[in-house]
Amino acid sequence: MDLDLYVRSQSELRTLKSQLPEDSVESLAREVIRRLAKRDGTLTVNSPSDEVIERLCDVLLSDDDHAGADFIQKIEADGATIEVVYLEYLARAARMLGLWWEEDKISFMSVTLGTSRMFAIMRGLNGRFSASQSTQKRKALFASVPGETHTLGVRLAADLFRRDGWEIGLKLGASHDELVESVEASDAVLIGLSAAGQHSIAALSQLVVALRISKPSAKIIVSGNSAVVAAETVLLLGVDGIAQDVQAARFLMNNLWNETSGAASQS
Repeated sequence: MDLDLYVRSQSELRTLKSQLPEDSVESLAREVIRRLAKRDGTLTVNSPSDEVIERLCDVLLSDDDHAGADFIQKIEADGATIEVVYLEYLARAARMLGLWWEEDKISFMSVTLGTSRMFAIMRGLNGRFSASQSTQKRKALFASVPGETHTLGVRLAADLFRRDGWEIGLKLGASHDELVESVEASDAVLIGLSAAGQHSIAALSQLVVALRISKPSAKIIVSGNSAVVAAETVLLLGVDGIAQDVQAARFLMNNLWNETSGAASQS
């Protein structure tokens, strides 16, 4: 696990939550629980017991910021694969925290703390997921953030990149779940999200959280007016870059493509 990234992620998430209204913070917590619980794997004879998962939940809710990460590092040292960590530990812990929350066994503050730590753990493990290119043709998916009505910019960007030789999929007007499903189904590993301003930050935050869990190998770039007027807030999401103009987008896209292509050739 990249512990520096884990620590930075926790700090960024705390700052982000302080800037969002409470209902948006709750939506982020529910998104982490929902997306992770959806990945819950089939139990095997070697699956951790409910008591072990309960212990993981306890450390995620403890006063020690590093206890959850230490727990995950210990099970990895004992031989757990990244798939086991995701599908049988974090996914089941998310399901358990969600149940405790629904049963009022833990508070809103506790569940947002626990889910933030789980998300930080996943970001710390993100380097373990290598993006694989299925083709030499440069490919990306561009999308407007759910609820966004200003889509001319992302349409123009898609046309410009197509002229540059990119294969660009374009999703406009999709709901949150529809967009996440489209990204999961796509073989594009570069995702460009367009958000028009500060009013889009809550929807953008929820979308980035969902994509980081559903497709951890994806590289995410944010463009649009939010990259100008709310750049500091957008960077708190841990995206792979922000593009304030077309030239910046070209630079980022080419660098990320070369990065993922290099990783694929070495795997």
